[in-house]
Amino acid sequence: MIASCSSKDLPGNFLNQGKEMRAIMSPLLLMSLFSVAVANRVYVHPFGMFALENTTCVPVKAQAEKPLEMVALTPIEPHDSAEPDARTQEGSESPRQNVTQRSTVLAHLQNNLGLRLYDALRKQKPANTLFSPVSAYGALVTLYLGASGSTAKQLQEFLGLGKETDTEDCISPFDAHKVLRTLHSINSPQDGATELRTHAWTFVSSKADLSKDFARGVQDFSDASYTRAVDLSQPQAAEAQVNSFIKRATAGKIKQLFKDISPSSDLLFASSVHFKGDWRTAFQPEATSRQEFWITDNTSVIVPLMTHTGNYKYLDDKGRKCTVVKLPLSNKAHMLLVLPHEGTHLDHIENQISDQISLISDWSQHLKEGLLELSLPRFSMKGVSDLKSIISDMKLASLLGTEAEFRKLSTKEHFRVGQVLNNVLFEMSEEGSAHQDKPQGGHTATKLTVNRPFLFGVVEEDFEGILLLGRVTNPTL
Repeated sequence: MIASCSSKDLPGNFLNQGKEMRAIMSPLLLMSLFSVAVANRVYVHPFGMFALENTTCVPVKAQAEKPLEMVALTPIEPHDSAEPDARTQEGSESPRQNVTQRSTVLAHLQNNLGLRLYDALRKQKPANTLFSPVSAYGALVTLYLGASGSTAKQLQEFLGLGKETDTEDCISPFDAHKVLRTLHSINSPQDGATELRTHAWTFVSSKADLSKDFARGVQDFSDASYTRAVDLSQPQAAEAQVNSFIKRATAGKIKQLFKDISPSSDLLFASSVHFKGDWRTAFQPEATSRQEFWITDNTSVIVPLMTHTGNYKYLDDKGRKCTVVKLPLSNKAHMLLVLPHEGTHLDHIENQISDQISLISDWSQHLKEGLLELSLPRFSMKGVSDLKSIISDMKLASLLGTEAEFRKLSTKEHFRVGQVLNNVLFEMSEEGSAHQDKPQGGHTATKLTVNRPFLFGVVEEDFEGILLLGRVTNPTL
Protein backbone atom coordinates (compact mmCIF):
# COMPACT_ATOMS: atom_id res chain seq x y z
CA MET A 1 0.00 0.00 0.00
CA ILE A 2 2.72 2.46 1.04
CA ALA A 3 6.02 2.89 -0.70
CA SER A 4 9.16 1.85 1.14
CA CYS A 5 11.10 4.81 2.48
CA SER A 6 12.76 6.32 5.50
CA SER A 7 10.51 8.55 7.59
CA LYS A 8 12.79 10.90 9.48
CA ASP A 9 11.27 13.92 11.12
CA LEU A 10 11.28 16.82 8.71
CA PRO A 11 13.67 19.63 9.71
CA GLY A 12 11.87 22.81 10.72
CA ASN A 13 13.43 24.99 8.02
CA PHE A 14 13.38 22.51 5.16
CA LEU A 15 10.94 24.54 3.09
CA ASN A 16 13.38 27.42 3.11
CA GLN A 17 16.12 25.12 1.89
CA GLY A 18 15.34 23.77 -1.57
CA LYS A 19 18.31 21.43 -1.57
CA GLU A 20 17.27 19.90 1.74
CA MET A 21 13.73 19.40 0.42
CA ARG A 22 14.95 17.56 -2.64
CA ALA A 23 17.33 15.49 -0.54
CA ILE A 24 14.43 14.38 1.64
CA MET A 25 11.87 13.77 -1.09
CA SER A 26 14.04 12.16 -3.80
CA PRO A 27 14.72 8.86 -1.98
CA LEU A 28 11.05 8.74 -1.05
CA LEU A 29 9.95 9.11 -4.65
CA LEU A 30 12.53 6.69 -6.01
CA MET A 31 11.44 4.00 -3.61
CA SER A 32 7.73 4.68 -4.00
CA LEU A 33 8.03 4.28 -7.77
CA PHE A 34 10.14 1.14 -7.61
CA SER A 35 7.27 -1.18 -8.52
CA VAL A 36 6.26 1.04 -11.44
CA ALA A 37 9.83 1.17 -12.72
CA VAL A 38 10.19 -2.63 -12.54
CA ALA A 39 6.87 -3.25 -14.29
CA ASN A 40 7.63 -0.87 -17.16
CA ARG A 41 11.42 -1.10 -17.24
CA VAL A 42 11.48 2.69 -17.55
CA TYR A 43 11.68 5.05 -14.60
CA VAL A 44 9.47 8.11 -14.98
CA HIS A 45 9.72 10.84 -12.36
CA PRO A 46 6.31 11.98 -11.03
CA PHE A 47 6.86 15.44 -12.46
CA GLY A 48 7.18 13.96 -15.95
CA MET A 49 3.75 12.37 -15.60
CA PHE A 50 2.06 15.60 -14.55
CA ALA A 51 4.14 18.24 -16.34
CA LEU A 52 2.44 20.99 -18.31
CA GLU A 53 2.84 20.70 -22.05
CA ASN A 54 5.82 22.66 -23.40
CA THR A 55 6.77 23.49 -19.81
CA THR A 56 9.83 25.58 -19.17
CA CYS A 57 11.49 26.75 -16.01
CA VAL A 58 9.79 29.97 -14.88
CA PRO A 59 11.61 32.42 -12.58
CA VAL A 60 10.08 32.27 -9.10
CA LYS A 61 9.60 36.04 -8.99
CA ALA A 62 7.65 35.96 -12.28
CA GLN A 63 5.12 33.32 -11.22
CA ALA A 64 2.16 35.71 -11.04
CA GLU A 65 2.85 38.09 -13.92
CA LYS A 66 0.23 36.55 -16.24
CA PRO A 67 -3.14 38.41 -16.03
CA LEU A 68 -5.79 36.48 -14.15
CA GLU A 69 -9.18 35.50 -15.53
CA MET A 70 -11.74 35.87 -12.74
CA VAL A 71 -15.08 34.23 -11.99
CA ALA A 72 -18.26 36.05 -11.02
CA LEU A 73 -18.97 35.50 -7.32
CA THR A 74 -22.48 35.08 -5.97
CA PRO A 75 -23.06 36.29 -2.41
CA ILE A 76 -24.84 34.08 0.10
CA GLU A 77 -28.47 35.10 0.32
CA PRO A 78 -30.77 34.35 3.30
CA HIS A 79 -32.80 31.91 1.21
CA ASP A 80 -29.95 30.56 -0.93
CA SER A 81 -30.94 27.06 -2.08
CA ALA A 82 -27.29 25.96 -1.71
CA GLU A 83 -27.13 24.42 -5.17
CA PRO A 84 -23.65 23.37 -6.32
CA ASP A 85 -21.80 25.37 -8.95
CA ALA A 86 -22.42 24.54 -12.60
CA ARG A 87 -19.62 22.30 -13.81
CA THR A 88 -17.42 23.12 -16.77
CA GLN A 89 -16.06 20.50 -19.15
CA GLU A 90 -12.46 21.37 -19.88
CA GLY A 91 -9.43 19.25 -20.53
CA SER A 92 -9.15 15.76 -22.00
CA GLU A 93 -7.92 12.51 -20.58
CA SER A 94 -4.97 10.43 -21.75
CA PRO A 95 -5.07 6.78 -22.77
CA ARG A 96 -6.16 4.38 -20.02
CA GLN A 97 -2.68 2.91 -19.57
CA ASN A 98 -1.24 6.32 -18.70
CA VAL A 99 -4.17 7.05 -16.40
CA THR A 100 -3.54 3.82 -14.50
CA GLN A 101 0.17 4.53 -14.15
CA ARG A 102 -0.45 8.10 -13.02
CA SER A 103 -3.05 6.94 -10.49
CA THR A 104 -0.65 4.37 -9.03
CA VAL A 105 2.12 6.92 -8.64
CA LEU A 106 -0.18 9.59 -7.26
CA ALA A 107 -1.62 7.15 -4.72
CA HIS A 108 1.89 6.60 -3.35
CA LEU A 109 2.53 10.34 -3.13
CA GLN A 110 -0.75 11.11 -1.36
CA ASN A 111 -0.30 8.16 1.03
CA ASN A 112 3.15 9.28 2.11
CA LEU A 113 2.14 12.89 2.61
CA GLY A 114 -1.13 11.84 4.26
CA LEU A 115 0.69 9.75 6.86
CA ARG A 116 2.97 12.68 7.70
CA LEU A 117 -0.02 14.97 8.12
CA TYR A 118 -1.85 12.36 10.21
CA ASP A 119 1.18 12.02 12.48
CA ALA A 120 1.03 15.75 13.23
CA LEU A 121 -2.77 15.66 13.64
CA ARG A 122 -2.87 12.79 16.14
CA LYS A 123 -0.51 14.75 18.40
CA GLN A 124 -3.11 17.54 18.37
CA LYS A 125 -6.02 15.15 19.04
CA PRO A 126 -5.09 12.24 21.31
CA ALA A 127 -8.70 10.94 21.39
CA ASN A 128 -10.77 9.74 18.41
CA THR A 129 -9.20 11.03 15.19
CA LEU A 130 -10.42 10.77 11.59
CA PHE A 131 -8.56 12.14 8.57
CA SER A 132 -8.67 11.80 4.78
CA PRO A 133 -5.21 11.74 3.14
CA VAL A 134 -6.69 11.86 -0.36
CA SER A 135 -8.85 14.89 0.49
CA ALA A 136 -5.97 16.72 2.18
CA TYR A 137 -3.70 16.13 -0.81
CA GLY A 138 -6.40 17.37 -3.19
CA ALA A 139 -6.94 20.52 -1.13
CA LEU A 140 -3.21 21.37 -1.23
CA VAL A 141 -3.01 20.75 -4.99
CA THR A 142 -6.04 23.03 -5.47
CA LEU A 143 -4.39 25.78 -3.41
CA TYR A 144 -1.24 25.35 -5.51
CA LEU A 145 -3.26 26.77 -8.41
CA GLY A 146 -3.37 30.08 -6.54
CA ALA A 147 0.13 30.02 -5.06
CA SER A 148 2.93 32.20 -6.38
CA GLY A 149 6.59 32.92 -5.76
CA SER A 150 8.42 30.83 -3.19
CA THR A 151 5.11 29.49 -1.82
CA ALA A 152 4.37 27.80 -5.17
CA LYS A 153 7.83 26.28 -5.24
CA GLN A 154 7.69 25.06 -1.65
CA LEU A 155 4.18 23.66 -2.04
CA GLN A 156 5.16 21.82 -5.23
CA GLU A 157 8.11 20.20 -3.46
CA PHE A 158 5.97 19.37 -0.41
CA LEU A 159 3.54 17.51 -2.71
CA GLY A 160 6.43 15.51 -4.19
CA LEU A 161 5.95 17.02 -7.66
CA GLY A 162 9.05 19.14 -8.00
CA LYS A 163 11.32 18.79 -11.00
CA GLU A 164 14.78 17.56 -10.05
CA THR A 165 16.61 19.91 -12.43
CA ASP A 166 14.91 23.10 -11.18
CA THR A 167 17.03 25.67 -9.34
CA GLU A 168 16.33 27.79 -6.28
CA ASP A 169 15.24 30.72 -8.47
CA CYS A 170 13.36 28.87 -11.19
CA ILE A 171 10.53 26.34 -11.13
CA SER A 172 8.75 24.21 -13.74
CA PRO A 173 5.02 24.20 -12.90
CA PHE A 174 3.07 20.94 -13.00
CA ASP A 175 -0.43 20.47 -14.41
CA ALA A 176 -2.53 20.68 -11.24
CA HIS A 177 -5.74 19.96 -13.16
CA LYS A 178 -4.33 16.66 -14.41
CA VAL A 179 -3.29 15.79 -10.83
CA LEU A 180 -6.76 16.60 -9.50
CA ARG A 181 -8.56 14.60 -12.18
CA THR A 182 -6.26 11.66 -11.51
CA LEU A 183 -6.85 12.00 -7.78
CA HIS A 184 -10.59 11.92 -8.39
CA SER A 185 -10.20 8.50 -10.05
CA ILE A 186 -8.66 7.24 -6.79
CA ASN A 187 -11.28 8.98 -4.68
CA SER A 188 -14.35 7.43 -6.35
CA PRO A 189 -14.79 3.78 -5.28
CA GLN A 190 -18.57 3.66 -5.80
CA ASP A 191 -19.83 0.15 -6.59
CA GLY A 192 -23.27 -0.14 -5.03
CA ALA A 193 -22.06 -1.35 -1.64
CA THR A 194 -19.68 1.55 -1.04
CA GLU A 195 -20.15 5.24 -1.70
CA LEU A 196 -17.70 8.07 -1.24
CA ARG A 197 -18.67 11.63 -2.05
CA THR A 198 -16.48 14.72 -1.92
CA HIS A 199 -17.84 18.25 -1.51
CA ALA A 200 -15.79 21.44 -1.49
CA TRP A 201 -16.69 24.94 -0.29
CA THR A 202 -14.88 28.16 -1.11
CA PHE A 203 -15.96 31.34 0.67
CA VAL A 204 -14.29 34.50 -0.60
CA SER A 205 -14.23 37.94 0.96
CA SER A 206 -16.78 40.25 -0.64
CA LYS A 207 -13.90 42.73 -0.99
CA ALA A 208 -11.90 40.32 -3.16
CA ASP A 209 -12.24 38.29 -6.36
CA LEU A 210 -11.26 34.73 -7.30
CA SER A 211 -9.37 33.25 -10.23
CA LYS A 212 -11.19 31.03 -12.70
CA ASP A 213 -8.30 28.58 -12.69
CA PHE A 214 -8.71 27.95 -8.95
CA ALA A 215 -12.49 27.57 -9.25
CA ARG A 216 -12.05 25.01 -12.03
CA GLY A 217 -9.54 23.15 -9.87
CA VAL A 218 -12.07 22.84 -7.06
CA GLN A 219 -14.46 21.24 -9.55
CA ASP A 220 -11.78 18.81 -10.76
CA PHE A 221 -11.18 17.80 -7.15
CA SER A 222 -14.76 17.33 -5.94
CA ASP A 223 -18.08 15.74 -6.85
CA ALA A 224 -19.84 19.01 -5.98
CA SER A 225 -18.36 22.45 -5.36
CA TYR A 226 -19.80 25.65 -3.92
CA THR A 227 -18.26 29.11 -4.35
CA ARG A 228 -19.80 32.13 -2.62
CA ALA A 229 -18.86 35.66 -1.56
CA VAL A 230 -19.13 36.58 2.13
CA ASP A 231 -18.24 39.64 4.20
CA LEU A 232 -15.46 38.01 6.21
CA SER A 233 -14.61 41.28 7.98
CA GLN A 234 -17.63 40.58 10.21
CA PRO A 235 -16.57 37.15 11.54
CA GLN A 236 -19.57 36.33 13.72
CA ALA A 237 -22.08 37.11 10.98
CA ALA A 238 -19.91 35.34 8.42
CA GLU A 239 -19.69 32.24 10.62
CA ALA A 240 -23.46 32.04 10.87
CA GLN A 241 -23.86 32.53 7.11
CA VAL A 242 -21.34 29.95 5.93
CA ASN A 243 -22.37 27.30 8.46
CA SER A 244 -26.03 27.73 7.65
CA PHE A 245 -25.21 27.42 3.94
CA ILE A 246 -23.21 24.21 4.46
CA LYS A 247 -25.96 22.76 6.62
CA ARG A 248 -28.49 23.35 3.82
CA ALA A 249 -26.13 21.93 1.18
CA THR A 250 -25.63 18.70 3.16
CA ALA A 251 -29.23 18.26 4.34
CA GLY A 252 -28.14 18.85 7.91
CA LYS A 253 -25.30 16.31 7.99
CA ILE A 254 -22.63 18.97 8.60
CA LYS A 255 -23.25 21.62 11.23
CA GLN A 256 -21.03 24.37 12.63
CA LEU A 257 -18.06 23.49 10.44
CA PHE A 258 -16.30 26.85 10.67
CA LYS A 259 -15.46 28.38 14.05
CA ASP A 260 -13.39 31.38 15.17
CA ILE A 261 -13.09 32.97 11.72
CA SER A 262 -10.36 35.61 11.54
CA PRO A 263 -11.51 39.00 10.20
CA SER A 264 -8.23 39.23 8.26
CA SER A 265 -9.10 36.15 6.17
CA ASP A 266 -9.83 36.59 2.47
CA LEU A 267 -10.70 32.96 1.78
CA LEU A 268 -12.11 29.99 3.70
CA PHE A 269 -11.83 26.54 2.15
CA ALA A 270 -13.29 23.21 3.26
CA SER A 271 -13.39 19.79 1.66
CA SER A 272 -15.72 17.13 3.02
CA VAL A 273 -15.50 13.38 2.42
CA HIS A 274 -18.55 11.25 3.24
CA PHE A 275 -17.86 7.51 3.21
CA LYS A 276 -20.87 5.23 3.53
CA GLY A 277 -20.71 1.50 3.04
CA ASP A 278 -21.49 -2.07 3.98
CA TRP A 279 -19.12 -4.86 4.88
CA ARG A 280 -18.50 -7.35 2.09
CA THR A 281 -19.79 -10.07 4.42
CA ALA A 282 -22.39 -9.12 7.02
CA PHE A 283 -21.89 -9.49 10.74
CA GLN A 284 -24.42 -11.76 12.45
CA PRO A 285 -27.05 -9.59 14.21
CA GLU A 286 -27.93 -12.39 16.62
CA ALA A 287 -24.28 -12.52 17.71
CA THR A 288 -24.06 -8.81 18.55
CA SER A 289 -23.76 -8.27 22.31
CA ARG A 290 -23.01 -5.42 24.65
CA GLN A 291 -19.53 -5.74 26.12
CA GLU A 292 -16.79 -3.68 27.72
CA PHE A 293 -14.45 -1.58 25.59
CA TRP A 294 -11.38 -0.50 27.56
CA ILE A 295 -10.57 3.13 26.72
CA THR A 296 -7.73 3.02 29.30
CA ASP A 297 -6.27 0.27 31.45
CA ASN A 298 -8.71 1.18 34.22
CA THR A 299 -11.71 2.69 32.42
CA SER A 300 -14.25 0.98 30.19
CA VAL A 301 -17.49 1.79 28.39
CA ILE A 302 -20.22 -0.60 27.26
CA VAL A 303 -20.57 -0.88 23.48
CA PRO A 304 -22.29 -3.26 21.03
CA LEU A 305 -19.70 -5.69 19.65
CA MET A 306 -20.59 -7.20 16.27
CA THR A 307 -19.32 -10.74 15.68
CA HIS A 308 -18.59 -12.76 12.57
CA THR A 309 -16.76 -16.06 12.16
CA GLY A 310 -15.16 -16.53 8.78
CA ASN A 311 -11.98 -16.46 6.73
CA TYR A 312 -9.97 -13.26 7.00
CA LYS A 313 -6.51 -12.22 5.95
CA TYR A 314 -4.62 -11.25 9.08
CA LEU A 315 -1.19 -11.07 10.71
CA ASP A 316 -0.12 -11.40 14.33
CA ASP A 317 2.97 -9.18 14.45
CA LYS A 318 4.59 -10.25 17.70
CA GLY A 319 7.64 -8.06 17.15
CA ARG A 320 5.58 -4.89 16.91
CA LYS A 321 2.99 -6.12 19.41
CA CYS A 322 -0.15 -5.85 17.28
CA THR A 323 -2.60 -7.81 15.13
CA VAL A 324 -3.51 -6.59 11.64
CA VAL A 325 -6.74 -7.67 9.90
CA LYS A 326 -8.03 -6.93 6.39
CA LEU A 327 -11.81 -6.39 6.34
CA PRO A 328 -13.27 -6.32 2.81
CA LEU A 329 -15.88 -3.60 2.36
CA SER A 330 -16.66 -4.09 -1.32
CA ASN A 331 -14.92 -4.88 -4.59
CA LYS A 332 -13.49 -1.36 -4.53
CA ALA A 333 -12.30 -0.81 -0.96
CA HIS A 334 -11.24 -2.54 2.23
CA MET A 335 -10.47 -1.65 5.83
CA LEU A 336 -7.10 -2.42 7.38
CA LEU A 337 -7.53 -2.65 11.15
CA VAL A 338 -4.55 -2.58 13.55
CA LEU A 339 -5.18 -3.75 17.14
CA PRO A 340 -2.36 -3.39 19.70
CA HIS A 341 -1.72 -6.43 21.85
CA GLU A 342 -3.03 -6.24 25.39
CA GLY A 343 -0.78 -4.01 27.48
CA THR A 344 0.49 -2.12 24.40
CA HIS A 345 -0.57 1.50 23.91
CA LEU A 346 -1.85 2.68 20.53
CA ASP A 347 0.79 5.44 20.49
CA HIS A 348 3.44 2.71 20.35
CA ILE A 349 1.98 1.44 17.07
CA GLU A 350 1.50 4.91 15.57
CA ASN A 351 5.06 5.90 16.45
CA GLN A 352 6.34 2.87 14.54
CA ILE A 353 4.27 3.81 11.49
CA SER A 354 5.62 7.36 11.72
CA ASP A 355 9.20 6.08 11.88
CA GLN A 356 8.69 3.55 9.08
CA ILE A 357 6.10 4.65 6.55
CA SER A 358 6.53 1.38 4.62
CA LEU A 359 5.19 -0.54 7.63
CA ILE A 360 1.57 -0.52 6.44
CA SER A 361 2.72 -1.90 3.09
CA ASP A 362 4.81 -4.55 4.82
CA TRP A 363 1.82 -5.65 6.87
CA SER A 364 -0.40 -5.87 3.78
CA GLN A 365 2.11 -8.03 1.95
CA HIS A 366 2.43 -10.54 4.80
CA LEU A 367 -1.25 -11.13 5.61
CA LYS A 368 -2.26 -14.80 5.63
CA GLU A 369 -5.79 -16.16 5.40
CA GLY A 370 -7.18 -17.92 8.44
CA LEU A 371 -10.37 -18.60 10.35
CA LEU A 372 -11.24 -15.80 12.80
CA GLU A 373 -14.05 -15.21 15.23
CA LEU A 374 -13.90 -11.43 14.96
CA SER A 375 -15.74 -9.12 17.35
CA LEU A 376 -15.70 -5.44 16.41
CA PRO A 377 -17.46 -2.38 17.90
CA ARG A 378 -20.30 -0.97 15.85
CA PHE A 379 -19.14 2.57 15.15
CA SER A 380 -19.51 5.60 12.92
CA MET A 381 -17.21 8.60 13.12
CA LYS A 382 -16.74 12.18 12.06
CA GLY A 383 -13.72 14.40 12.27
CA VAL A 384 -12.65 17.94 11.39
CA SER A 385 -9.08 19.17 11.12
CA ASP A 386 -7.47 22.39 9.90
CA LEU A 387 -4.66 21.76 7.42
CA LYS A 388 -3.28 25.21 8.11
CA SER A 389 -2.89 24.35 11.80
CA ILE A 390 -1.41 20.91 11.05
CA ILE A 391 1.17 22.33 8.65
CA SER A 392 2.05 25.03 11.16
CA ASP A 393 2.70 22.34 13.78
CA MET A 394 5.04 20.69 11.27
CA LYS A 395 7.07 23.93 11.31
CA LEU A 396 5.99 24.71 7.75
CA ALA A 397 3.92 27.80 8.44
CA SER A 398 5.21 29.60 5.32
CA LEU A 399 3.08 27.27 3.15
CA LEU A 400 -0.29 28.66 4.28
CA GLY A 401 0.60 31.23 6.94
CA THR A 402 0.75 35.02 6.80
CA GLU A 403 3.98 34.90 4.76
CA ALA A 404 2.43 32.74 2.03
CA GLU A 405 2.02 34.26 -1.44
CA PHE A 406 -1.26 33.68 -3.30
CA ARG A 407 -1.08 36.29 -6.06
CA LYS A 408 -2.55 33.82 -8.58
CA LEU A 409 -5.65 33.36 -6.43
CA SER A 410 -6.96 36.91 -6.54
CA THR A 411 -6.09 40.41 -7.71
CA LYS A 412 -6.48 41.68 -4.14
CA GLU A 413 -3.19 42.71 -2.57
CA HIS A 414 -1.92 40.61 0.36
CA PHE A 415 -4.62 38.00 -0.17
CA ARG A 416 -4.75 35.76 2.92
CA VAL A 417 -5.96 32.18 3.07
CA GLY A 418 -7.81 31.51 6.31
CA GLN A 419 -8.95 28.10 7.50
CA VAL A 420 -8.44 25.07 5.24
CA LEU A 421 -10.62 22.34 6.74
CA ASN A 422 -10.64 18.57 6.21
CA ASN A 423 -14.06 17.23 7.19
CA VAL A 424 -14.72 13.47 7.19
CA LEU A 425 -17.86 11.41 7.87
CA PHE A 426 -17.58 7.62 8.13
CA GLU A 427 -20.68 5.43 8.31
CA MET A 428 -20.87 1.64 8.33
CA SER A 429 -23.74 -0.75 8.97
CA GLU A 430 -23.76 -4.39 10.09
CA GLU A 431 -25.11 -5.40 6.70
CA GLY A 432 -23.10 -7.05 3.96
CA SER A 433 -23.14 -7.12 0.17
CA ALA A 434 -22.35 -10.85 -0.10
CA HIS A 435 -23.67 -14.07 1.39
CA GLN A 436 -22.24 -15.38 4.63
CA ASP A 437 -19.19 -17.53 4.10
CA LYS A 438 -19.50 -20.88 5.83
CA PRO A 439 -16.42 -21.96 7.80
CA GLN A 440 -15.18 -25.42 6.92
CA GLY A 441 -15.85 -28.08 9.52
CA GLY A 442 -13.06 -29.33 11.73
CA HIS A 443 -11.27 -25.97 11.98
CA THR A 444 -11.09 -23.98 15.20
CA ALA A 445 -11.43 -20.23 14.81
CA THR A 446 -8.92 -17.89 16.40
CA LYS A 447 -10.79 -15.41 18.58
CA LEU A 448 -9.99 -11.73 18.13
CA THR A 449 -11.95 -9.19 20.16
CA VAL A 450 -11.44 -5.51 19.34
CA ASN A 451 -12.19 -4.19 22.82
CA ARG A 452 -9.49 -1.53 23.19
CA PRO A 453 -8.22 1.46 21.15
CA PHE A 454 -7.32 0.61 17.56
CA LEU A 455 -6.16 2.17 14.30
CA PHE A 456 -7.87 1.71 10.94
CA GLY A 457 -7.51 2.78 7.34
CA VAL A 458 -9.98 2.60 4.46
CA VAL A 459 -8.05 1.75 1.31
CA GLU A 460 -9.10 1.90 -2.34
CA GLU A 461 -8.39 -1.40 -4.09
CA ASP A 462 -7.20 -0.50 -7.60
CA PHE A 463 -4.35 1.87 -6.72
CA GLU A 464 -4.09 1.29 -2.94
CA GLY A 465 -4.77 4.92 -2.09
CA ILE A 466 -5.63 5.59 1.55
CA LEU A 467 -9.06 7.22 1.58
CA LEU A 468 -9.48 7.50 5.36
CA LEU A 469 -7.21 7.03 8.34
CA GLY A 470 -8.40 7.05 11.93
CA ARG A 471 -7.92 6.01 15.52
CA VAL A 472 -10.76 4.88 17.77
CA THR A 473 -10.14 5.34 21.48
CA ASN A 474 -13.80 5.44 22.53
CA PRO A 475 -16.53 4.15 20.15
CA THR A 476 -19.27 5.90 22.16
CA LEU A 477 -18.03 9.42 21.32
